[in-house]
Amino acid sequence: MFARWRFLTIFILFGVFAAGSFWAVAAQTPAPDSAPGTAAGSVSGTAGPVLSARQRTAIAKILTDPIVKDAQVSARITHVGTGRVLFQNMPEKPCIPASTNKLVTGAAAYALLGPHYRFKTVFRADSMPDSAGVVHGNLYVVGGGDPSLTLEQVWKLVHGLRISGVTKVTGDLVGDDTFHDSVRFYPEWGHPSHRAYLAPVGGLSVNFNTVGVWVRPGGAVGQPARVTFDPQPSDLKVAGEVETVEGGGNRTILGFSESAATLGGKIGIAARPDPTFHAIRDPLPFALVTIRDAMADAGISIAGTVRAGNAPKGKVALHVHESEELSSIVQHLFRFSNNFTAEQVLRTIGAEVSGAPGSREKGAAAVTAWLKKENMLHDGVVVFDGSGLARENMQTAASMVDVLAWMAGHPEMFAEYLNAHPIGGVNGTLRFRFKKTALKGRVRAKTGYLNGVVSLAGYCYDARNELYAFAVLINNFQPNGGIRGPQHVTERLLEVAME
Repeated sequence: MFARWRFLTIFILFGVFAAGSFWAVAAQTPAPDSAPGTAAGSVSGTAGPVLSARQRTAIAKILTDPIVKDAQVSARITHVGTGRVLFQNMPEKPCIPASTNKLVTGAAAYALLGPHYRFKTVFRADSMPDSAGVVHGNLYVVGGGDPSLTLEQVWKLVHGLRISGVTKVTGDLVGDDTFHDSVRFYPEWGHPSHRAYLAPVGGLSVNFNTVGVWVRPGGAVGQPARVTFDPQPSDLKVAGEVETVEGGGNRTILGFSESAATLGGKIGIAARPDPTFHAIRDPLPFALVTIRDAMADAGISIAGTVRAGNAPKGKVALHVHESEELSSIVQHLFRFSNNFTAEQVLRTIGAEVSGAPGSREKGAAAVTAWLKKENMLHDGVVVFDGSGLARENMQTAASMVDVLAWMAGHPEMFAEYLNAHPIGGVNGTLRFRFKKTALKGRVRAKTGYLNGVVSLAGYCYDARNELYAFAVLINNFQPNGGIRGPQHVTERLLEVAME
């Protein structure tokens, strides 16, 4: 019944490739430790692996691929143990990072919030429940920016309230989402849409601010299909139907708006249900209705209305629901490239560092200040949002590798950070890449994609099990081959370098 994280694979991949001087192999001495961009924890100038003449020739040939002829390519591969640069091409060229921007967001969250940070959602009330379980007055649900408040977690939230003894509320159910600001969507992301990867943000949000839709064939050919909305807001009006036909195809048509869904099309009797997810527009009322309905299922009634409002100070805390640790949330963020999660994390960084309400601006400023403090803020780097959806974000391969190296130099965080990355040929957004290469299981990296942008950044083990941090950002590539062309260039480059 409940929507699960694994369904919400919202991908945004970015990158950039360009011609130019691209050699920075072992014969080149890396920048001294005091130079901008030298990550803490790296050992600069010491011996390390080098590329052979054959590898250099092979990489040079790869970079002549027509797909990247007029592209901007910022690339760097650095040995984690020594800090020695194995290869680089235009490493200080600012490029749009797309979803590899999430690596910076996740690293900053580990550093500024801590990998064990937990988001809190709190039920407060005007009074303690009486002997009959009645709360006389209002019940307040106070959001803490939790990006992981799925339907399963809503059940746990409400179950905790039930265990506290509440059976009835004589007043209203009041939603307080002031831990974050009231901005729901940023114009730099494009036009608001019901596509799940463009879900809005809010301090109190449930189910990634999406509705899951399952369409299953009817009991026999000619019968209407069975359509399930999860959650299904009580005011959602559903019109039309999907016809069950022979075969296994699925040609369902769904029109979705804030309070209405229109169905049409056909589905085969043998079709396998394949859920789709649709973004809602206003997180707070959606969250409150979902919580109210869960309370009703648990036997808790609300006599009043459902509305937005601030929880007055000093109100009784009836139940505090805590999320999983941040490290688990970042794993979901990296492996499934969830934009909503990235933005909730960034806004929470802003709230914790600069005070509520958290905002994109506060979060971006906090991340930028952290990069500067740790000597990782390169010229041209811009932290605009958490997800990488906006083209205003700018990173360089050198700056991204510095962040990756910084994390590797902090063992109290690195194991969980490394584990959060998708694994090449195995899972997440890399499950279909590197599958038939020697790098299957050796690449742990974040993908990125936007129009004209393909990127990949993370870690990779070579044939001797030496660990490297790398980033390849390709912008303005030839579009005739689609995204697979520049992706293949990146994969071949890594395969040769990691021999």
